[in-house]
Amino acid sequence: MGHLLEVEHLKVSFPIYGGEVQAVRDVSFYVDQGEVVAIVGESGSGKSVTVQTIMGLIPRKNIKDGKIVFNGREITHLSKKEMRKLKGAEIGIVFQDPMTSLNPTMKIGKQIAEGIRKHQKLSNVEAKQKAIELLRLVGIPNAEERYHQYPHEFSGGMRQRVMIGFSLSSQTAYC
Repeated sequence: MGHLLEVEHLKVSFPIYGGEVQAVRDVSFYVDQGEVVAIVGESGSGKSVTVQTIMGLIPRKNIKDGKIVFNGREITHLSKKEMRKLKGAEIGIVFQDPMTSLNPTMKIGKQIAEGIRKHQKLSNVEAKQKAIELLRLVGIPNAEERYHQYPHEFSGGMRQRVMIGFSLSSQTAYC
């Protein structure tokens, strides 16, 4: 059995006036099922670009070399439509600043329930119950009340936990 995620010789560049800047230079690593891997490095070393490339958030034209294999399937050059199916259903990301991912005009619970309905085809009532269950799972106290609150009513750490809940929301069973 192969690795859950394999990144092999990834090179990513961006055009600039008079040339290009190499943001990621020959990065290779793998992650196995159940394993946690930290990507660390100096500011500007390509950590965020690497992860954003894996998630399909960097235009594929900027990938100059290498390949990304997720769950045995090469995803390096999937279309936007194919990546949308994969994101949320099988792979997710939690950004350092969750406010960039949360909709400030929408209550937290509704945002999670929307993702659950999309990936699990549940009713509104079932999705709400699953969302509350996820909030509890990630350590949000008073999950039933917090379901009805906006992102600005949560601390930074709680917003990150909400984003972890988002990442888990596509799963039919939670760990």
